[in-house]
Amino acid sequence: MDAASVQRKIKEQIQDKPAILFFAIFVVLSLLFVPNFANPENLLNIVTQSADVIILACGMTYVFINGSIDFSVTAVLGLSSIFGAMVLKLDGNVALLIPLAILTMFATGTAIGLLNGFAITKLKMPSFIATMATQLVFSGLALTITKSKSIGGIPRAFNQIAQGRWLGIPIPIYIMLTVVVICAYLLNRTAFGKRMIAVGTNQNTSRISGIPVESTIIWIFCVSGFLAALAAVVMTARLGSGLPALGKDMLMHIVAAVVMGGTAVTGGKGNILGTAVGAIFVITLNNSLNLLHMEWYFINVCKGALILVVALYVAWHMRKEV
Repeated sequence: MDAASVQRKIKEQIQDKPAILFFAIFVVLSLLFVPNFANPENLLNIVTQSADVIILACGMTYVFINGSIDFSVTAVLGLSSIFGAMVLKLDGNVALLIPLAILTMFATGTAIGLLNGFAITKLKMPSFIATMATQLVFSGLALTITKSKSIGGIPRAFNQIAQGRWLGIPIPIYIMLTVVVICAYLLNRTAFGKRMIAVGTNQNTSRISGIPVESTIIWIFCVSGFLAALAAVVMTARLGSGLPALGKDMLMHIVAAVVMGGTAVTGGKGNILGTAVGAIFVITLNNSLNLLHMEWYFINVCKGALILVVALYVAWHMRKEV
């Protein structure tokens, strides 16, 4: 491969995944001006903290490819967390309770995703209305069941899912990498991924072509709910308790990661690797500004400005392609 081909390939990657360009610039600036940023433990901490956002953002990427949005992921986090904690608090063999709790959490997330998909496809509700409704209902249910209190006393063996390490690397990183690989494979190498892109591009054309539009949309939301439940497993294990309001402020990070990763908000185009880089970028920004001892409200200003800049870049690039 000659130099021109390499340059063209790099240019294509940056255009398709704008987060890579902005992330590279920001990392260089952080290495130069942020104290202790290059500390290996800090870098490992950034990747570990990114794991939750990446898992959630992979599911949201699928939803965005469909031209939809899923507000209910934060409700899935809270409800799955308390249901899992309630199972873990039962009397019985811990070795049996842990897989039962995890299955309960997965079932909760998938069921909410199925409900969202049914409301969108069968009841013809816009995704933002359907998922906002389920978000309000199930987040309120989680708070009602627990009376806004956390459920502690979770077995230490369960906590090892997030607090344990293998070969010196935190287990959540392995879980996150597995999710990224599987989601990227499904999107780029399977018939399901092709159907997902086709439906997101044009539902009417897809329907005429014989693509099962409704079942594809339902599966997309089921995957989003399942991955939100998986993130709930990791976060609950890390915190050592079930929290009804778990991850209530994470939606902005999730959406930012997907948008910065190059996924089109109008549907039909998405990139899992770009989403992963976008998520790490958001967490890196938060980490660097915290190391500079900036106030939280200014950090939010910086995040918002960054999302705006990247969104404008993506919009400009898409207009050039038309």
